[in-house]
Amino acid sequence: MKLTIVTPVLDDWDSCGILLGALERLNLPGVSAIRVLIVDDGSATPAPDDLCGRIGDGPIGRVELLELACNLGHQRAIALGIAVASETPGSDAVVVMDSDGEDPPQEIPRLLARLAEEPAAIVAAGRARRSESRLFRLGYAAYQLLFWVMTGRTIRFGNFSAFTLASAQRLARMSDTWNHLAAAMLRSKLPVEVVPTSRASRYRGRSHMAFPALIAHGFSAFSVFSEYVFARLFLFSCLLAVLALGSGAAVIAIRLLTTLAIPGWATTAVGVLGIVLLQAVLLCLIASVQLLAARSQAGAIPLSLVGTFVRRTRVLAPREDAASDALRRH
Repeated sequence: MKLTIVTPVLDDWDSCGILLGALERLNLPGVSAIRVLIVDDGSATPAPDDLCGRIGDGPIGRVELLELACNLGHQRAIALGIAVASETPGSDAVVVMDSDGEDPPQEIPRLLARLAEEPAAIVAAGRARRSESRLFRLGYAAYQLLFWVMTGRTIRFGNFSAFTLASAQRLARMSDTWNHLAAAMLRSKLPVEVVPTSRASRYRGRSHMAFPALIAHGFSAFSVFSEYVFARLFLFSCLLAVLALGSGAAVIAIRLLTTLAIPGWATTAVGVLGIVLLQAVLLCLIASVQLLAARSQAGAIPLSLVGTFVRRTRVLAPREDAASDALRRH
């Protein structure tokens, strides 16, 4: 197997260098060569010359750096990396992982072993144990509950995953991958096998993702299932309208047919229910328009955007100048 590893980087070159050293020490049975595809997501500082200093005679045969023209964000950097990896001739499988160390490289053999058993599936790393604070875990649980309510799906994994080249080619042509990789995996119609893993600690520094960006990342998954969200909003608004009409009819019946109504109560109740009915109708109309708009829009295809956002590709190992000298000597 020839393996391509896609990892995004934003200024965290120290951690990236440590990751390359960890990948170099991996024991990967059945893997003949590793190609590391580093996606520079518009870093303010260039990659250091000694980034590949920890690489020796291990399984890493090639390290390439994709320099993006601007900062696109974590998910879109990964999407472009998958798109480039999907067009690599001779590659058999792709692994997507973070470069900061939170996705432990020692879990890669387990992912690849499961992929060998289920080559048609996407093998994703599920978090059996998380290293974040209790507040973060509580917020994440609330997000998962909200995601299930709005879409009927559950996401128990992140970006750390392994899949075949054929699966990479499918993901590279899906607009959903541009917004949220994990959600795109669910929408791909490919089976997803989850392997329990533990989240490791960062090699260096702290995360660049602020809390607002974290919220935006979470809600990007909703955009992948926008049709499901708007369909559920439509059904909810219809149910709300039916309840408002039924309650209004009950209030009028009590007022006209019984002596139970308090003076002035029926008018107030009907007025409140009328407002609820109006809001339900407006919500129904908005959900209908958004549902139709979501189905008619053409999304961004990562493979077609490589030429737009990839400024240049650099070969870091083996060095291009050393390879050229060897070719001239030959």
